Amino acid sequence: MKIQKTYTDDHQVKITAEFDDETLEQFKHRAARKISEHTRIPGFRPGKAPYAMVLRQVGEAQVSSQAIEMLVDDAYPKILEEEKIKAYGPGNLEKVVSENPPVFEFSIPLEPEVELKNVEALQSDYRPAPVSAEEVTNFITSTRRNAATIVPLETPAAEGNVVYMTLSGTDLDAEGEVAQVIKTNPNQVLIPSKKEQPKTEWPFEGFGRSLIGHKAEETLEFDHSFNKDYSDKDLAGKKVHFTVKIESVKGLELPEMNEEYLQTLGGFKTIEDLEKAIHSRLEAEKSETYDDKYYLALVDQLRKDADLKYPPQMLANEEEQVLHRIEHDLSHRRMDLDLYLKLRKTDKETFLKEEVKPTALARLERSLVMDALTKKFELKVENKEVETQVNKLVSDLIMSGEFAEMQKTYGQKKFAESITMDAANRAMEAKIRHQLLKLADPSAVIVEEPLEETSSEVPAPEETAEATPVEEAPPTEDNQEG
Repeated sequence: MKIQKTYTDDHQVKITAEFDDETLEQFKHRAARKISEHTRIPGFRPGKAPYAMVLRQVGEAQVSSQAIEMLVDDAYPKILEEEKIKAYGPGNLEKVVSENPPVFEFSIPLEPEVELKNVEALQSDYRPAPVSAEEVTNFITSTRRNAATIVPLETPAAEGNVVYMTLSGTDLDAEGEVAQVIKTNPNQVLIPSKKEQPKTEWPFEGFGRSLIGHKAEETLEFDHSFNKDYSDKDLAGKKVHFTVKIESVKGLELPEMNEEYLQTLGGFKTIEDLEKAIHSRLEAEKSETYDDKYYLALVDQLRKDADLKYPPQMLANEEEQVLHRIEHDLSHRRMDLDLYLKLRKTDKETFLKEEVKPTALARLERSLVMDALTKKFELKVENKEVETQVNKLVSDLIMSGEFAEMQKTYGQKKFAESITMDAANRAMEAKIRHQLLKLADPSAVIVEEPLEETSSEVPAPEETAEATPVEEAPPTEDNQEG
């Protein structure tokens, strides 16, 4: 066997392999025997027909095709071993250059290669913001609002009132059906105080407060211009004419912060106990959000500087996984991809190009960087660390009500394997984050003491009084770290 090897720019290697005629002939006879095992040839038992009889029965083309496939399957691992090729996955027979002599051309994807650069120069202060007393107060207020008694009002809308309305929006620069970017739908919004004003308010910041002073049965019309980078892609970069018809204005009578109400929140005896529990919860949530952004930025900095090489098949596989996860998430919302794309007023090709592929690219390259860090610093996880993550995962699933459903769906063994694998990945991610922190801000590295478990739980406030968009944002994973 003669081999020529050529490396390509897309991190693959092209192999041209030449065999002698005798080798191909041997595989033709083997192919004929295999064909005869599954083809009825009168007068002969399966697999016993002579070579010439098989040729007459099925034709030489079919025998040659089967022989080439068997020859390739036999030669492929030998080529990898002989040429010391580290393949990412199965190669592909590009073409049969010649059958006389037998010459075949393969394309083989190579294992990814990552060269990290400027790792030791990585620097970023780790400074998560503390939880303020105002945030704790706002949380308690939100919780009380969820338990509030709704009271109809005849007075104009004011701070703390809930306004029920129908809302529609039209793109002033479009015509026909595409002009209606927000279909007429019922909505409700809690008018926040200036201190409570959320920056992520829908359809835009300040919308709720714009209703102050208006009564039921009033119709408001106004225009609003959205930035090109606005999170809702249906509104981004557009000048929209809004029509708001107020149906009713209602007030909220908040429950008193007495012992009875504190008991309903989780068995708290005093307001101070509640505030302490809420502070701990908000601190954990705030820390998690900060950590996700902090470490993602560090990984992306290394990703930007690194020399990354991987075959196109690797990115294609990641795109398939991202799309599958999107479709899975949509199914839980009782929606399929076609309907989702229709609501988004886009097509699959555009969606794949503009959203799925960039997400897959980021996930893949971040994953490669994290794998490279694991190897560079020889990071390993202990069994106890995996066990801790398993317990946390199981606890989270039980709290979310998904534990029994997932067990039933996957089966006991597969479910246990999935949980263990996920836990191991999380434990390794924690190791990588710890290493990144040691590099970026050594002064922030501390030895964490195990936290005491508390029996009291703080209910999450539901944002029932805020307006929610008619069409939801795409269920992609912008904050994934690989």
